[in-house]
Amino acid sequence: MSSRRLLLVPLCLVAIAHEGLAAQPLPLKTTGELAPEKGKPAARQQPMFFEADRFEGYPDREITAEGQVSMRQLDQRIEADWIRYRRDGDRLEARGNVRFDEPNRSVTADRLQLRLADHLGEMEGVRYNFKTSQGLPAQGIAERIGLQGRDRYDLKSATYSTCPADKQDWVLRTEQLELDYISSVGSARKVRVEYLDTPILYAPWMDFSLDDKRKSGFLTPAYGVSDLRGVELIAPWYWNIAPNQDATFTPRLMTRRGLQLGAEYRYLQPHYNGDLLVEVLPEDRVKNATRARGVLRHDHVFNDRLSGNLRLEDVSDDTYFSDLSALVGDTSRVNLPREAGLTYRGNWWTASGRVQTYQTLQDPNAAAIVPPYHRVPQITFNGQRKDEPFAGLNLDVSGEFVRYDHDTNQRVQGQRLHLYPSLSQTWQNSFANLTPKLGWYLTRYDLDDSSRALPDSLAAAPAGGFTSQTRSMPVFSLDSQVFMEREWSWRGRGFLQTLEPRAYYVYIPKRSQADIPVFDSGLADLSLSQLFSENQYTSVDRINDANQLTLAVTSRFLEPSSGVERLQVIVGQRYYFADQRVTLPGGAVRGGDSTDLLAHVSGQINSRVRVLGGIQFNTDDGDTVKANLGYAYRDGRGKLFNADYRFTNDKYAAGVDQLDFSWQWPLKPQWYGVGRVNYSFQESRLVEGLLGFEYNPGCWSLRGVIQRLATSEAEASNAFFLQLELRGLTKLGPNPLEILKRSIPGYAKSDDFDLP
Repeated sequence: MSSRRLLLVPLCLVAIAHEGLAAQPLPLKTTGELAPEKGKPAARQQPMFFEADRFEGYPDREITAEGQVSMRQLDQRIEADWIRYRRDGDRLEARGNVRFDEPNRSVTADRLQLRLADHLGEMEGVRYNFKTSQGLPAQGIAERIGLQGRDRYDLKSATYSTCPADKQDWVLRTEQLELDYISSVGSARKVRVEYLDTPILYAPWMDFSLDDKRKSGFLTPAYGVSDLRGVELIAPWYWNIAPNQDATFTPRLMTRRGLQLGAEYRYLQPHYNGDLLVEVLPEDRVKNATRARGVLRHDHVFNDRLSGNLRLEDVSDDTYFSDLSALVGDTSRVNLPREAGLTYRGNWWTASGRVQTYQTLQDPNAAAIVPPYHRVPQITFNGQRKDEPFAGLNLDVSGEFVRYDHDTNQRVQGQRLHLYPSLSQTWQNSFANLTPKLGWYLTRYDLDDSSRALPDSLAAAPAGGFTSQTRSMPVFSLDSQVFMEREWSWRGRGFLQTLEPRAYYVYIPKRSQADIPVFDSGLADLSLSQLFSENQYTSVDRINDANQLTLAVTSRFLEPSSGVERLQVIVGQRYYFADQRVTLPGGAVRGGDSTDLLAHVSGQINSRVRVLGGIQFNTDDGDTVKANLGYAYRDGRGKLFNADYRFTNDKYAAGVDQLDFSWQWPLKPQWYGVGRVNYSFQESRLVEGLLGFEYNPGCWSLRGVIQRLATSEAEASNAFFLQLELRGLTKLGPNPLEILKRSIPGYAKSDDFDLP
């Protein structure tokens, strides 16, 4: 027949449903859940549609179609010059300009043989275009492709790339390539990877991920260069033990130091989770010693009320992080925690207990650090009642028992019991609130007799030594605030401006505390939040005497239509009505009748710009004590600039004078630059410097980063990172992404946005 016709095969063809096959690791199941399903119906026969210029044969046995043939069944479509389908065996053959389309899969070939229901067959002279579940394209050619079932393919003499067919910047060539989209793993044998027509990698075999799901196997090797460690090569192997467990084994070769072996195990259960990390450098060639680190973290929820945690960390020596880590957050670590705790939550109260010790790392180029006291144990209690029988009063109770030991045995030791009950009540309406509060500090110290003459954490013992004693003192406070607002316009823009004055009065009588040891107290940094606290000291080894009033005012500028806060300004200061009597050992008595003046400004000026600033100003001396100013510009992902300035006057505290810039910015199409400069004017040196680039034409990217990092007061390290990422295949070279994310607030990988 010369005209094209549509033929419906009335005898429906069997199609086996594959929807039950998971595209990700199966979750663990309890024994009761492993029973086979009952009463599952057989796969439903599905109709087949043919369209062609000519037909011959019998629909219930065999059909042959010629001339622009198109066959469709469910989500499968086959086009060819000639197609024959045999009912017996469910076999289909196609020749000439064959095209086989499925969701996210398209294959063209010279020939096709296929068992439709099983999705088993082969194609010759193949060009394919696939997409992963994340939409990542992949294409290539092959002499032959074997169809191994739904979403499983076996290719012979094949190529693979995620680059466009007309611009093959990189390509994987292999004698055999298996693409399993059920397990999302690609496996290649006798591999050659070419980048810009140049072979860069040979391997007898290679496994790579077809998506971002967890899979066992080697992770991308990484290398780097630093003056402290030499050339580094890291080749991690990942073990996906189960959906709730995994492990990573990380050998790290450092040409200056030797071979470090690392392993990390992670686990996750409904009621507990944690991880274990071990690193060992058997023989450091520079230090001539074995170096190691161990970390254990565990959190456990026993029931709705009881939970616990465990934190253990240990390193072999004081300079472990400064010698072996490239992260500034590690190189500045001093006290490593070792603690275990339990917490119980009642209906209106919470109790917790823990044992806490530390390993203190000493910088050999800096002054020695006094290790903190160990809490062995610490028991705390907090409760709050607002209901009956308190008739509107708020009852708050906090308490603590601590045993303080010191690993040097050259400090005063003992135990402290502290209780703080209080009653308060709040009256409020739409424009004001008032809260009076009455509390009582009650503290008992029992010191070891043999240690009473030893120094505490800050200074030597007073004449006659520290004494065991009970300290008791009341506290009264009155907090009040008023809320006002008005409409206000600026340059034709309307705003809703608020004015929120606040007054906070505190009275605490003087109690002599000179012969009480300081275990864990210090002078709290002056801040806007600290202005509204009762005690200016951290912890309770010192309770200040107080007859003081804090005055502050907050003003906000809001957009009436959206409610967005465009600007917030806060100014506050504390005023004293009596001279100071209670101080820390060696601390100076307050000289003025007020604190420094504090001011804070922040605001989202527009959709791109946010500013943040603050100042602490000594009104008696006319000096700036502290100041900071921050600026952040965001114009979509990949276009950002951060600027921060921090200053502390060394007349009042340890001096800080630092300027910090960081940025990520497109340089031209497909290129962008990144960088950070953190410079200390106080020390006249670079704290951290980073400069880099990324080029991303679409299917691959190249990242280069140079970093200089101060690892101690006298030393700095230099490192270079160069990474080539072949998108959808592998990454070659050291990974700078974690450093970029940490160093540049707002940094985003170029794959996550479109470069101009």
